[in-house]
Amino acid sequence: MLIAFVPTLTGSSPWVLAGALLVGCVLLYYGAHWLVRGAVTIATALGISKMVIGLTLVAFGTSAPEMFVNVIAGFRGETGIALANVSGSNLTNFCVGFGMCALAASVVVDWRSFRADCWMAVTSAALVLGFLVVRGTAGLPFWSLAPLAGLLVAYLVTLRRRARARPEENGEVVGGGKLLAHVGLFLLGVAMLYAGGRVVLEAAVETARQLSIPAPLIGLTIVAAGTSVPDTFASLIAARQGEHGIAVGNLLGSNISNVLVVLSATLLASQSGLSTGGDLYQVRDYAMVVLVSILFLLLAALRGGVNRSWGIVFIATYFAYMAYRIYISLPSVAAA
Repeated sequence: MLIAFVPTLTGSSPWVLAGALLVGCVLLYYGAHWLVRGAVTIATALGISKMVIGLTLVAFGTSAPEMFVNVIAGFRGETGIALANVSGSNLTNFCVGFGMCALAASVVVDWRSFRADCWMAVTSAALVLGFLVVRGTAGLPFWSLAPLAGLLVAYLVTLRRRARARPEENGEVVGGGKLLAHVGLFLLGVAMLYAGGRVVLEAAVETARQLSIPAPLIGLTIVAAGTSVPDTFASLIAARQGEHGIAVGNLLGSNISNVLVVLSATLLASQSGLSTGGDLYQVRDYAMVVLVSILFLLLAALRGGVNRSWGIVFIATYFAYMAYRIYISLPSVAAA
């Protein structure tokens, strides 16, 4: 029912488009929240350990907005937005997510626990950057699905080994009525994510068309910020409660999922490669993702986390780069 009432936004006024973006982001936020709640209850009832749930379901759940927006974009051929959404979301997670968590309560990173995740965040982003450096605006070829999937399998193997290294917890006894309710909650979350993804994508494409702004720039800024809301807020709440492992694991896992899972799914949906949509600057976006990933890795390895001072640096870096990105993109539009 919800999906059937998603309207077309072609020719809508700027105010309607702004409202649609807001509504779409709200749908994405609550859809991801309910998907995670339902999935965690179902997995717990099946006796799956909470560590595995946290490293997989929760991280994927907060990446679900990016997944749904990108898969829809892939089907519609808006691959430039898809690539920009992932780079923008990862920049938002690292700079704004970890920055806000550090300001709320300095982020403590257990290097021994998150070493593999830090390295995978750097490696996965560097892989995409390598394709963009070599291929330019042609972006990712369809066969890049193979190395992305290979990295994903390697990462899942490390998760399995770490899960086995910890004692398993007994599954929670969940009544049939409660289990059925959470199955329904999970399905409702999926429907809301799909509806929100469609609304956000259509509003972004129409906004870019009306304002003659490159669609990938909208994906890097507005769409990426909107789809990163669940990641940032989930980790911020966890950090304020002193749950540093959850806060760090969620943002790192989400960034890894964005590259390895979301881009792989987008490649499958597009049934071809992912071009940059003519955006010459996306290589700089992914280079920035690699740089902030390396900075976080160094802070985690050498300082054991991100303090408030570095949190300010991360946040300032994000807004400075976005201002620079908008500045270098818009003059080319005016000249065209």
